[in-house]
Amino acid sequence: MPATTHAFGVRETLLGPGALPPPPVRHALFASLVALAAILHFCSVGWTEIRNGVEGEFASGARQMLDSPHPLLPIRNGVVSPEEPPLLYWALTASYKVFGVTAVATRVPSALAMVTLVALTFLIAERLSGYWRGFNAGLIQLCLCGSFLWGRMVAPEPLFASLIAGAILCAVSGYDRRRERRWWFAGFWCCTALAYLTTGAKAIAFLAALILLLVLLFREARMRFPALLHWSGLLAFAAIVVPWHVWLQARVPGHIWITAGPWLNPFATDLNLTGTEHVTASRFLLGHLVWWHPALLLVIPGLLFAWRRLIRPREMDLSDAVPLCWMAVGFVPLLFVPQRQHFESLPMWSAFSLWAACAWERTPFRLRIAGIAAAAAGCAIAVICLRSDTFRAVAFGLPFGQQPFASLLMLCATAAALVAFPGAGYLLWRKEETLATAVMLLGTLPLGLGVAEADARRGPYASFGMLARSLPFGDDVELIYDGSPRSGSSLAFYLRRPLSVISEANGLPGSKPDERHLTELEALDRFGAAHPVYLILHKDRIPLWQERITTRYHIYHQVSTCGAYVVVSNQP
Repeated sequence: MPATTHAFGVRETLLGPGALPPPPVRHALFASLVALAAILHFCSVGWTEIRNGVEGEFASGARQMLDSPHPLLPIRNGVVSPEEPPLLYWALTASYKVFGVTAVATRVPSALAMVTLVALTFLIAERLSGYWRGFNAGLIQLCLCGSFLWGRMVAPEPLFASLIAGAILCAVSGYDRRRERRWWFAGFWCCTALAYLTTGAKAIAFLAALILLLVLLFREARMRFPALLHWSGLLAFAAIVVPWHVWLQARVPGHIWITAGPWLNPFATDLNLTGTEHVTASRFLLGHLVWWHPALLLVIPGLLFAWRRLIRPREMDLSDAVPLCWMAVGFVPLLFVPQRQHFESLPMWSAFSLWAACAWERTPFRLRIAGIAAAAAGCAIAVICLRSDTFRAVAFGLPFGQQPFASLLMLCATAAALVAFPGAGYLLWRKEETLATAVMLLGTLPLGLGVAEADARRGPYASFGMLARSLPFGDDVELIYDGSPRSGSSLAFYLRRPLSVISEANGLPGSKPDERHLTELEALDRFGAAHPVYLILHKDRIPLWQERITTRYHIYHQVSTCGAYVVVSNQP
């Protein structure tokens, strides 16, 4: 009898569990996901200038630490700040030593943290529900539009998010593995210690609240999680945290009283956000409709019409409770804190990805099609809104007439997303659920890149990088900035020279003013010096300063513009 052969299709070869053993498939999925995340995040680190605000403060402070006699002490606005958690500063200085002091090197730690977060999301979901759930969750985390915007930000949140995810992975792994529980829980405390050095006591409060919720909900958790208090884990935490405080006390006597508020009180005002315009709760919620696109719109129909099937309140186990409790701890408090920013929810985005992957698997077929239609409609509505000057001014703070989204990349990204959604619907109809999910999410990746590119087009309105490269700043040139140190923080990074600021504020409350901070009268006196002096003004302040300068010196010479700012020189 002649032998016959059978041709395997795509499903049997790549998707079916019987065609290939699970370990090779799992390794291939994990490697491809991490490689794609590395390509997307590392290849886009050079798109955006270092912006004013938090980014400029961290970047300029880390650059100044390279020349400081105490290179481990954080520097903020030119002032040594022992109250600042140091881990992000150390990561930036290490990146500068390896890659040089550039904007690209400044964003490398954030890119590395986001790639690590994608990998940890995969591993957590795999530990809870299998590697296919891990692949979907990691892909959702990678494809969120907000990841391409806030994940590239030079701020503690990307690093803090990856460390929180690492601690939760250790906690979940120790929960399941009795023989290796002590080692996994020691890893939990190591991640907690590093997160503490990133944001202070907020890390301890975050993880303690999550573990407490799980202990209250599950009897098994009450039996296993008390092992977290074993002396070996606490010793690992102390071995990482205590040396820093001991060294700091030796270099800055009395620092404990200075840092007691921002370090030990997780609800204290964050010094990194002092002076920043905070978003309202309604704008915070509406913003996450964009940051969590497309995953949120995909699961909303199922959440509205089949929420019991998605959440399973009577059959909830640990794999269902971990993402929900994680989201509750990381998101709900931000709704009641008066001072909030969009990127502060980043530490719980991994939890949202875990829950969205689970919810999408449990959503009925018709509601899945409705979710795909909602996501496609959301893309179309967003494109229409982004063509409105009023919407761009309210949502992104852009002046009328500027169109950062009217680019070829953004149009191609929108077209790719609108093509991917019908393709995913067809694959769902053919019962190719895994392939449909991958096509749908990968089709929205160009949309995230378009958001990152649109953010880069805001450069002149958010950064002084172009201005610093265009003006001839010689050794005898003096630069004076009219505004708060935070609003012009990118100048300190790009100029790499002393900068005088016309501002009554001087960094930390109670600190003594230094020679870099001028009053308006002192700045007007310096403007009459013989050497070149450049004065950077906001356009709203031009009439006031034009009258003062012309009245006193009978000359007003505007030499350059940068977004909403102009540069005035004392040279004819």
